[in-house]
Amino acid sequence: MKRIAILVETSLASGRGILDGISRYVDERPDWSVFQHVGPLGAMSSEALRDWQGDGIIARIANPESLAIIQEKNLPTVDVLGNISPLPYPLFKCNDSAIGKSVAEHFLESAHKNFAFIGLGNERWSIEREEAFTKEIEVNQYKVASFHMEKRLTDHMLSGDSFEAIKSWLRTLPLPTGIMVASDQFGPILFEACHQLKLSIPDRVSVVGVDNDGPFSNLCRPRLSSIMPDHEQVGYLAAKGLSDLIEGRELPKKVVEVDKHTLHRRISSEFVAIEDPSTLTAIKYIREQASNSPSLDEVAKVSGLSRSVLQRRFRHHLNRTVGDLILSEKLRLAREMLSSTDLPIAVIAERTGLNSQEYMNRIFKQHLQTTPRKYRLHL
Repeated sequence: MKRIAILVETSLASGRGILDGISRYVDERPDWSVFQHVGPLGAMSSEALRDWQGDGIIARIANPESLAIIQEKNLPTVDVLGNISPLPYPLFKCNDSAIGKSVAEHFLESAHKNFAFIGLGNERWSIEREEAFTKEIEVNQYKVASFHMEKRLTDHMLSGDSFEAIKSWLRTLPLPTGIMVASDQFGPILFEACHQLKLSIPDRVSVVGVDNDGPFSNLCRPRLSSIMPDHEQVGYLAAKGLSDLIEGRELPKKVVEVDKHTLHRRISSEFVAIEDPSTLTAIKYIREQASNSPSLDEVAKVSGLSRSVLQRRFRHHLNRTVGDLILSEKLRLAREMLSSTDLPIAVIAERTGLNSQEYMNRIFKQHLQTTPRKYRLHL
């Protein structure tokens, strides 16, 4: 029997997802016995492992203090955070750069011209998301205004100097602005600051977070749009990698990144930052009627423009066609129904205008690199 220590906090969706993935691997390995340290990230004490004897460790190594405790055990170890540099152990993580790029693309597709980022300046995952977000924005000839919190979310951050600093920063931003929040845990803080400053969301400030963490994203009003990384796959691969190390096999890569992630669009980022009323009318009509598969002729008639002029304006403002937006809205509706209902996939395909389960499968594979069934299973 292999005894494995899992040192992963459960207060955030990222940690819980990693644990789900580890659990999936443990289901395949009846020879594994697991010891789990429960607590917030970075709160591990030496007593947590003092009397434990085992064969390997999976840990989110948050700081040098946690690293020192783990190194004392001198066991095969894999990291699922990556905060320590240089990396002391093989690292398994989501692709934070891809996440930052996706949020930038989302705002650019909505024709924003002002952009901002709020996160942590001393956490690798936040830094990588910010760098990729900024790079994609700057490639498109725009700038990003950044605000770095000094520490992780704590109870006192909704008051005092930290909160006032966020409000002061918000006052400097040109409007409307698209803001990427490095983690959903900071969403309620940002939303409260916006509410106090009477900055309406999404009309003046559009917001997208990361982790699709229900307790944070669903409590925001309006609800917070968020990227959901595949943390479960991170946990699964980390456990598999640790198994290889325990059995004496070298890992082919020092860093393994899971690319898969999905944007769950909610009201917080539904604003389209363009001033062309005809195009906005067309966009609003598409969002309301996407499940009915409106034709280009119908959309053009509602907008008061000819088909060719409407297509030119869509390409100019959104860098996409009318058909692209209709399909995007159908996919959004399908994802929402998969996550919020138990309806059969064939019924969802019909109700979202994707017509058949076969066509819906093909569209999901093409645009989301998964199937509707797998998408629902990994929520």
